[in-house]
Amino acid sequence: MRVRRPTNAMGVGLLLILAPFLGACDPAPPEAYVLRLADALELPPPRLPAPTAWPRHRERQAQVPEEKGDLLDFLALQRCGLGAVLGARNGPLGRVMDGPERLRYELRFRAGAERCLSMLEEEDRERLEALLVRKGESWPAVLWNGTLGSAAWAQLYGAHGKAWAPPSATEGAAALAALGPLRARVTALRPPVLGVSPKGLAAAENPAAWHRPWEALAPQRYPGVALHQLQRLTSALESAARLLEHREGQRPLCPQGRPTPRAKRVNAVFLRYYGEGLQPAMAELERGLRPWLEATESLWTQVQGGAPLAARPILEGFLDPRAPGPWQAYEAARDRHTARWQAVLGACQLMPGASAASS
Repeated sequence: MRVRRPTNAMGVGLLLILAPFLGACDPAPPEAYVLRLADALELPPPRLPAPTAWPRHRERQAQVPEEKGDLLDFLALQRCGLGAVLGARNGPLGRVMDGPERLRYELRFRAGAERCLSMLEEEDRERLEALLVRKGESWPAVLWNGTLGSAAWAQLYGAHGKAWAPPSATEGAAALAALGPLRARVTALRPPVLGVSPKGLAAAENPAAWHRPWEALAPQRYPGVALHQLQRLTSALESAARLLEHREGQRPLCPQGRPTPRAKRVNAVFLRYYGEGLQPAMAELERGLRPWLEATESLWTQVQGGAPLAARPILEGFLDPRAPGPWQAYEAARDRHTARWQAVLGACQLMPGASAASS
């Protein structure tokens, strides 16, 4: 029986921990691929970083100036039909409005205030016009908090679990379909100059209709699970590429240009854990995530002006596939991993199509 090298003691321990996954689960998780490869290369296993999470509430929420004091002074607004709107905002429930409900309130107030302008005396009209200007300035933050900055949106990215279970592209298509109503709502709420579109106002006046886009997303967990698993894949691919580079830099697997027993073992790990295990999961994730990220890129483009400056890089990375983030990191790791294996297998005459005599 072969005795393992002492430097691989940590790897042996981790492999024992992962033994239930390797024996009972098909395919094995990305971490198992890295551990098996490190063992085959006679190198210590690397430590894999934890995936990045969607920003927490206080990090992703934009600050919106409060105008309660000014609003309470506008007694004249009662005559314009704004009494119920103002009362809801200043009541107990109004003080704890979530993002979508605050967005609804701002739309209803804007529509009522615009009707009021022609009914007010000059001083009150000027004050209301000034208030509408201020509200226009804070509108991007309100729109952000009510859409991609909301708790309802964060739930999409909150669940992932520890098991290696990449979601299917079919689940991605279902999540994309559920996103359709919110995409339409955001488009309706973004006129060139802040106003109230008839469609947006009609929805705002009907609470059930207003909250329907967010409710459609409530059962969905695809993006959080998919992006979490994608980051696990990315870490594994990066680590595997570094292991191959390190081994080739120290002791090439095939110094004579012919396959060695060690090279054949390494190739077996590649074929089983990567070719049979990870590649199908990668293809499935790519099929599901590409359309989702194209949709969130469009949403991000429309509402990013209201996102907190400090959180924008990480938010953009999750939402825009062209920005530095999980998707960009995955593509870079995938390409580097592919290039490194091509170099190693080519040097060992183990590439598909190589002469049978060399194997």
